[in-house]
Amino acid sequence: VDHRHVAMLRLGSRRRFFGSLGSLNVGRRNFAAPSPRELEEMQKPVTGWWNDLVKLSYKWLGSSYFSQKADICNCGGDFGIKLPRPEVLKREGIEANTSEHRMMLYGGALYYHLATNISEKFKEAKPEMLRGKDVLEVACMRGGGARYLMEVCEPRRLLAVDHLQEHIDSCKANFGEWPGLEYEVMDAHHLADELPADSFDFVLCIEACASFEKPELFVQGVASVLRPGGRLLLADALERKTSIKILDALEDNGFDVELSMDISRHVHAVGLCSVPKGMSYLHIVAKKE
Repeated sequence: VDHRHVAMLRLGSRRRFFGSLGSLNVGRRNFAAPSPRELEEMQKPVTGWWNDLVKLSYKWLGSSYFSQKADICNCGGDFGIKLPRPEVLKREGIEANTSEHRMMLYGGALYYHLATNISEKFKEAKPEMLRGKDVLEVACMRGGGARYLMEVCEPRRLLAVDHLQEHIDSCKANFGEWPGLEYEVMDAHHLADELPADSFDFVLCIEACASFEKPELFVQGVASVLRPGGRLLLADALERKTSIKILDALEDNGFDVELSMDISRHVHAVGLCSVPKGMSYLHIVAKKE
């Protein structure tokens, strides 16, 4: 089992856990241990055991990682910008100056940063970069980030996928009526099997890639679904060996890596997470040649 995202971030002064596909433990809650039958199911040598393990880990831990009030679930980033339409990020029951409020606000800022920046110079941001484009988000979790980008960046289509049915059900219940916004159950390793080739201009993935069993398969899928000249926009906390694996896979699949920038200090500034020694929170932009 790949434990790269286990116990890798600190919240305040206490250790918390990341689960697969970018889960962040923001508020400790009680969770049930797996039943004997569930443990038996995990141990069966069947195809897709990794997905079964991840699904079970979400059942035991996932709902405790985030307040149920928040639908943007990442560490967030403080980039010193005026965030457009912050009112779109307001949710009933979330009060100002709470951790949930900071996660929604600065989590939205991280989404917006990736959707508008492809260089180290933040002043060169391109607010129109996604406008009229076809966008795929991989590992969308509760879907609030995709909903925010539809509102402020105006892509033609945004397909947000996650491999857990319960997440997609929640996304559709909360945001499913927005024109151009779609949510589907899909495994990050099977993008090439599930989606037509050359069908997207951008692929977005936030706090997920490091937890994929085989990130190189994810990269292969991204290469398949992106149109020539399309870009992968990725952000995650990565060990050096993992970042090298991802960057090598990008090169092997015909990408030009335009940006690989450590934005850890912007993540730290929010106060929800800190990245421990030996890891870097990277913003990666790769263009399909």
